[in-house]
Amino acid sequence: MKRFSSFSVLLQLGIFLLGVSGSIYVAFTPANSMMNWYSNDDAFYYYKVAQNVLSGHGFSFDGINLTNGFHPLWMVICLGVFWLSRFHLLLPLRVLIVISGVLNGLTGVVLLRLLQKFLPLVAAILGACVWILLPSIYNNYTAHGLESALSAFFVAVLLLKSADLLTGPAEKRAGKLIILGIIAALTILSRLDTLFVVAMVGFFVVFKITRMNRLMVFDLVAVFIASVLAWIIRFSTTPLVLNNYSLYPQMVLSLMLTPTAVFFAGLYNPKVKYSKVQLFSRLAAAAAGLAAALYLALLLLQKAGMNLLVSRSLILLSVSLAFILFLFVRFFYRPSSQVLSVSAWQQVKNWIQQGLPHHLRDGALFSFPIVLLVCGYMLTNKLVFGTFTPVSGQVKTWWGTLENTVYRQNTTLVGLMGLAPGRGKSPWSLLTSIVADISIFIRNLFVKDTEDLPVILFLVFLFMLFILLIFLLSRKDGLLARRSFALLIPALAGGCLLHIAYYAARNYGHTRSWYWVPETMLLVLLGAVVSSRMFEKTRQWTRTPVAENLLLLVMVGFVFFLHARYIARLCPPSVSPEHQADYLAETRELESYTRENSLIGMTGGGATAYFIQNRTIINLDGLINSAEYFSTLKTGATNRFLNNLHLDYVFGNSYMLLKTDPYQQIFTGRIREIGNIHSGSHFTLYDYIGDQ
Repeated sequence: MKRFSSFSVLLQLGIFLLGVSGSIYVAFTPANSMMNWYSNDDAFYYYKVAQNVLSGHGFSFDGINLTNGFHPLWMVICLGVFWLSRFHLLLPLRVLIVISGVLNGLTGVVLLRLLQKFLPLVAAILGACVWILLPSIYNNYTAHGLESALSAFFVAVLLLKSADLLTGPAEKRAGKLIILGIIAALTILSRLDTLFVVAMVGFFVVFKITRMNRLMVFDLVAVFIASVLAWIIRFSTTPLVLNNYSLYPQMVLSLMLTPTAVFFAGLYNPKVKYSKVQLFSRLAAAAAGLAAALYLALLLLQKAGMNLLVSRSLILLSVSLAFILFLFVRFFYRPSSQVLSVSAWQQVKNWIQQGLPHHLRDGALFSFPIVLLVCGYMLTNKLVFGTFTPVSGQVKTWWGTLENTVYRQNTTLVGLMGLAPGRGKSPWSLLTSIVADISIFIRNLFVKDTEDLPVILFLVFLFMLFILLIFLLSRKDGLLARRSFALLIPALAGGCLLHIAYYAARNYGHTRSWYWVPETMLLVLLGAVVSSRMFEKTRQWTRTPVAENLLLLVMVGFVFFLHARYIARLCPPSVSPEHQADYLAETRELESYTRENSLIGMTGGGATAYFIQNRTIINLDGLINSAEYFSTLKTGATNRFLNNLHLDYVFGNSYMLLKTDPYQQIFTGRIREIGNIHSGSHFTLYDYIGDQ
């Protein structure tokens, strides 16, 4: 036992060191190389606010307007780190790189411990190493200095502790639920949209869901496939506008309503056997009930201002396809009875009398810390900033209502379904990018080389991959499915679908690559589950552990090679003397064209605000400005706001400022061009003349 414990400690230490090694290297690279880590301007929103808080200006980006456009837990860390900025502006940036790496390493350790509970050790090691090392994951969630590294850590801890509670001893359950509630609250505060993952994981824990009726699983798969096919049939030739419509809200509602409709039709595990006519009629009744409930839900959401009721024909088409698949499932799958033959209503009555009180108690224990911490945070927001939730999320939702804006763009059917390939472009890009590359390669074997995505081939490959996954999960009497349940993958999947549907339902504009921590973690966990069978088959065929260990070594070695190459390219170890301060070139040129103590408006401006000397950057897009400023954007009173500030300059993209919403109404006729800043972004500098 001691030997195993020593090995376990060394293994976890090794995973941690692998996860942190890249960031330690980056932290000691020359300044211009190190700044490549911070390629996203949004990170500096936190840093400048932290600086202002520590300087006595309150939670403000510009030292004038109070703002809450940030996730709270990451800001707490930034407040501790950016005290160092009084010594040198680059020092806290280097420290924060190491902190992000430490969080990455800790996340790898937590994933190792989670996977090791239910999978062979080799599969657990591979899953943890993929998360901490794979460039496409590392780039989105560890690099750039944003809250995603912290969010990933807490999501992993939430899954580990929830799995412990579901599969461990029942002693001291009340205390464990309270602790889990605290972890859940911290998960939400690390990134607020993880609320949906917390809700689904909490639902599984409170209701002690450790398995699911297999027929129900097949029905849910049928509804999933039917929803996707219906949208492909309905919109394959129709131009679409990003976030005007989305597949996910209707799909999520269908998945939520289907079990209830089929259950009350008496089709889940009845002891009596129905004739073909009875089965057909009951399925037809379930489908009709599903269609009616789905239409009513979408109609109510439409009345509430959400643009979700695309068309009645789409509802009928998706439910009709689901009905056909329901019949198909029951033709091939005939489960044996496992429960008493009682009516659906009687089962519900029994559950209310016997199980509901315990679940309500558990739910209260789990929810209490969440309500206390999250509601306390929201109330503080309202009292200090005038709004319950971060203004940045409200601004991006408002962008979705604008027609002529750079924050929205035309998309394809692939984008509509959240399947767009490319680094972080969609929730599932970790998988879809690989499938897209394979599709392009195969197409180019037969036709002239081009980088355009062969959409039909791409969708066919994704469908085949999905069917293969379902097949693998159902093999060996559902061995991999049971492992997935133990890892809470179904709960995580439900939370991910709600997460995506939330953004789609709100017409949320400008989602970014680092939003999709739960979705990427879901894919990594699923990959670990599937790889566990691969390793077991390898040992079975070779009858020795040497082969599977060698296979693991090769796979981890390959991922580490990709990681090392990515890090070296991101931040080269040396920089020539003439390029040592390139990262400051635009800021210093901007200083040369503007007066000291002037106010400069920018649509963004995070890094510029952090490095510029004796000048103040005013954020114009509203993401890190005040609730009052956002109100002026919506009402058209922004010029009065800027005039009262005595804004001196505007610095930004000329097309964006003068040709797109909301800026063209603000600045047309109110700015006078000074000239183009040639360094960096090639933005144009203007005098702000206001209403003269």
